Amino acid sequence: MKVFIINLDRSLDRKEHMQRQIQKLFEKNPRLKNKLEFIFFKAVDAKSKEYLEFKQHFPWWAFLVLGRELSDGEKACFASHYKLWQECVKLNEPIIILEDDVEFSDEFLNHGEEYIEELSKSEYEYIRLHYIFDKKLYTLNSNYYISFEKLSGAQGYILKSSGAKKFISKAKFIYTPVDDYMDKFYKHKVLNIVNKPLLIKSLEVNESIISPKGRNYIKPKNIKKIIREI
Repeated sequence: MKVFIINLDRSLDRKEHMQRQIQKLFEKNPRLKNKLEFIFFKAVDAKSKEYLEFKQHFPWWAFLVLGRELSDGEKACFASHYKLWQECVKLNEPIIILEDDVEFSDEFLNHGEEYIEELSKSEYEYIRLHYIFDKKLYTLNSNYYISFEKLSGAQGYILKSSGAKKFISKAKFIYTPVDDYMDKFYKHKVLNIVNKPLLIKSLEVNESIISPKGRNYIKPKNIKKIIREI
């Protein structure tokens, strides 16, 4: 299974950090070398305005829905994930998508081969390996849970091509951060499935391709009623 790590070309420290994580995982689970292929995927860079390639997806009226404009970083992050959804469809096989500000959990490091074997056989088209907010989860079976609330975070997940197609199909207009969009199961019909124990954990770092922090919402002026779903 291919594991794509979203990484800015200029974020060499992040790349080195993830390389150390990969080395640690393979040292404890040597047989995973034949099961996982880690690939560093060039992130869309907000500083160089690379996200403008997707400008047709960012409508002028986005601030009416969100209460503010998406930041350049949020636009670039959405574009990075979108490109990997396209790659998943092209490959027509399940992939793992990671952001570069994560660590592998002790559970994954100690039992990596077992978890990958289980996940590779899963029936679900989208499985979260991490989330931010502690919300209500409902047990499905074994280590799988489902949520109908906003869990947030796009640091790590497994995606099948069927799920990628659904994400892409409803992303014609982008007006929320990518993790908020992925939580909208009622919009794209991709169920919000969680695998536990969580296999990755997030790091507190200075620069990330996306962060839930700093999302300052403003109340749109002269707008009495805003349609939340378009």
